[in-house]
Amino acid sequence: MEMKNGAQTVTLIPGRKIILSAGVGKTNIDELKWLTETVLSNAKAWKASSWAYIADCSKMDPVTPAEGGELVVMTQKFVEAGCKAFGFAEGKSIMLKIQAQKNTERSQTGVTEGHFATVDEVLEWLEKDIKI
Repeated sequence: MEMKNGAQTVTLIPGRKIILSAGVGKTNIDELKWLTETVLSNAKAWKASSWAYIADCSKMDPVTPAEGGELVVMTQKFVEAGCKAFGFAEGKSIMLKIQAQKNTERSQTGVTEGHFATVDEVLEWLEKDIKI
């Protein structure tokens, strides 16, 4: 099942407790708030167990400082809702990797994170290393 709003798309990974978001181009704060609420709504049943979130940033433009702040809030809310790991698919973009790392660091949640080129690499990491 795929849900879409502007630059953001949310998909549940079949058979696993993983939610994938993918963005294309430029996003904004309203889309990020929608993304947060959509993921939380879909992950609600998993709060008692481990679940993971994958952000496919490989086709996204870098975010503004205000949007980065919204991503920090999103990270905090996901961890409060039982998210055990964040996986980032960043393609070959060093800028996106740095932004993702900084946003997670600013969230002060200590959540496990992994940075990879592709979603398939993230899925493999979540299965082998995180056991989700």
